[in-house]
Amino acid sequence: MDSFGQPRPEDNQSVVRRMQKKYWKTKQVFIKATGKKEDEHLVASDAELDAKLEVFHSVQETCTELLKIIEKYQLRLNVISEEENELGLFLKFQAERDATQAGKMMDATGKALCSSAKQRLALC
Repeated sequence: MDSFGQPRPEDNQSVVRRMQKKYWKTKQVFIKATGKKEDEHLVASDAELDAKLEVFHSVQETCTELLKIIEKYQLRLNVISEEENELGLFLKFQAERDATQAGKMMDATGKALCSSAKQRLALC
């Protein structure tokens, strides 16, 4: 486990490999008990293929989860940009009513916020 309590990929690999070894040992015991004979090259080939398929499925699942996380991130960026733009517009509106130095600062800050929001939306 890493410092955040999440399992590391190395841990998952070792678990998968242990499960695969147990499976193949159990299968061999079963074959011997029933008296069947299997080609040892075929068994080794199956084990290798199963291991590769397991890795493929693990990578596929991880990519799917990552894609979902990226989609959530995009949505949240859009919400933040909208809020930032609204705050900028509010500050610019209030600056029109205030002719003091504070009004000038609100106007400058409002313009900066609107610009930042537009740039952030352009990235999405």
